[in-house]
Amino acid sequence: MAGVEFGVFDWVDWRRVPLGQLYEERLRLVEAADAAGFYCYHLAEHHATPLGMTPSPSVFLAAVAQRTRRIHLGPLVYLLPLYSPLRLIGEICMLDHLSGGRLELGVGRGVSPYELGYHGLDPAASRAMFQEALAVLVAGLTHEQLTYEGKYYRYERVPMELQPRQRPYPALWYATSNLESVP
Repeated sequence: MAGVEFGVFDWVDWRRVPLGQLYEERLRLVEAADAAGFYCYHLAEHHATPLGMTPSPSVFLAAVAQRTRRIHLGPLVYLLPLYSPLRLIGEICMLDHLSGGRLELGVGRGVSPYELGYHGLDPAASRAMFQEALAVLVAGLTHEQLTYEGKYYRYERVPMELQPRQRPYPALWYATSNLESVP
């Protein structure tokens, strides 16, 4: 029988302490998980809700990467309709290198119509936006130039100066809540 690995799935929810203290406590938690041999730390992304005091997973995970040595880390998930895919490609490449190749890439479209609505997005369009954004990410992470034309995103011969450390790209986690989303 193969060994069992444990990980932490986290959302940094609000509580009545200063925000800097909340972040420091969570960073210490991940340091302890790293020292204890946990496999992975995954961080949820939420917006305009007390469930998510880390609306930018990349920023928090960059801090985690500098305070840990072995534990894998990643968003679970980047809400792709909320991102410029081109910018996110750069952030993913940076995090992959800053973490020494420990990044695991979680992607999804978002389950909360309220959170998408706060960003001015139509929840009914989020599946199509997600699918296009994922196609752009994969193309940008695996090619020296990015060319893509879709309904939501268009790029023509954009140089991909940043490449991920892991090839062809970090391990990909694909979130879904229904069978229609399974590729």
